[in-house]
Amino acid sequence: MKVDFEARLGASNSALQGWTIEGYVPAVMLNSNDSFDGRYSLLLSNPAPYKTTATLLITNLPNGYYSLTAWTKNSGGQKACYLAGNGRLTSLPPLYTNWTQTVVRGISVTNGQCLIRISSEANASNWCRLDDLTLTNDNIPYNFLKGGDISELPRLEHYGAKFYDGGVPMDCLQILKNHGCNLVRIRMYNDPGNPKYSPANRLDPLGWQNPSRTLALCQRAKAMGFQIQLSIYYSDYWSTDKPHDWAGLSFPALTNALYTYTRTNLMALTNAGVYPEYISLGNEINGGILVPDGANTNAAGWRNLAQLLNTGYAAVKSVLPAGQVVIHVSCVDSNTTCWFFDNLLSAGGKFDVIGCSYYPFWTRLATEQARDHINRWQGNYGKPVLIMETGYNWATNTCDGWPGQLRDNGPESFPSTPLGQKNYLLKCFNDLKLVNNGNCIGVLYWDPIFICVPGQGWENGARNVVGNTTLFDFNGSTLPALDAFQFNN
Repeated sequence: MKVDFEARLGASNSALQGWTIEGYVPAVMLNSNDSFDGRYSLLLSNPAPYKTTATLLITNLPNGYYSLTAWTKNSGGQKACYLAGNGRLTSLPPLYTNWTQTVVRGISVTNGQCLIRISSEANASNWCRLDDLTLTNDNIPYNFLKGGDISELPRLEHYGAKFYDGGVPMDCLQILKNHGCNLVRIRMYNDPGNPKYSPANRLDPLGWQNPSRTLALCQRAKAMGFQIQLSIYYSDYWSTDKPHDWAGLSFPALTNALYTYTRTNLMALTNAGVYPEYISLGNEINGGILVPDGANTNAAGWRNLAQLLNTGYAAVKSVLPAGQVVIHVSCVDSNTTCWFFDNLLSAGGKFDVIGCSYYPFWTRLATEQARDHINRWQGNYGKPVLIMETGYNWATNTCDGWPGQLRDNGPESFPSTPLGQKNYLLKCFNDLKLVNNGNCIGVLYWDPIFICVPGQGWENGARNVVGNTTLFDFNGSTLPALDAFQFNN
């Protein structure tokens, strides 16, 4: 059903019939200066800071799941500005030149009613417009997954990192939870930091991200209520090379080692009461895993890769029948993504979720282009999509005064400022929710917590190249970008 503003004019041609306004009432008005469809749109605006909420109760609905779409323009700059239905909400993207569609998914109607809510906590002269609100019974349940990679957190804490929310020191994970994060990514290496082997010896000899430390971090995150995305690298390092213990194994022995390693570590997690919801086999595996044996450079390589991945798949399911196996590639563009998954399926590969990295810098795609690419290929595979990595600069340089790994923000126009980073995430989350039928289930941020700590970089002796893309500033204090996680679900 459509919410028609023209049909709800009050006597003054600016008031709303049937709506309840709370907070600063004069900030909510019908306006005829700009509309998407018809004569009027709903405008929230005020020359002074304001908080206001407009609600409309829709009744006599069949029970089920609904989506609520609208067209919007938004100045941006608010603490929060969102559209909601029965507690499900989507923040409006901060785009003011052209009308942009937004969607709230997974609205559960159990008593024949839906309470539509439009809310803004805004600074002076911030405004938003909405028009053409449409409530559709699509029967698609939806829970937006949002969070980030916390793998480096124990190392940073060990070397002195502190985190603050509103000036109050606090556990970093508690801060993320308080700001709406519900999923964390945790990476596991085989034997990182072993001084006897390369490239393991390029990482801290204390062995951060080895299986035992991974188990401890998973327990900590699960105890706080997070869902867990466990990334099993099958390597001693960032790379896709075989771990040193498996270097001389024949291919049959290698597949057995992979199965045993996967099953043993998942059993250790479940025995400790931790059941990861999402398990990725490798990281950005466009070129394969356990190279050179699993390198997909020819038809035989694709068959080897599929066999290795299927072995990991079987190991996961033997411990976690409901666990979702993710295959993670470094792209969202149609050509590369289809090349990889077409070949993998032709070789017999199995998976439950397609994982993609998406950065405006690396892909040179804006969020709406990434959305359109996903829509072009997702239906070919019938699997949900999880964005495994995204990132955006909040400062031009890292804390050492030099640029980080994201030299710019690609085609996105938001500047490298704290507000620019927040605006990017608001736009990104909105576009990912607009993927057809809710088939993008969520997004993980890289790297949300790798703040500047003296002497700690991406490997021994290296710089911190992501200190200007985190969700905390150089001193560990929360950035406005966390609002995007809090006001989306």
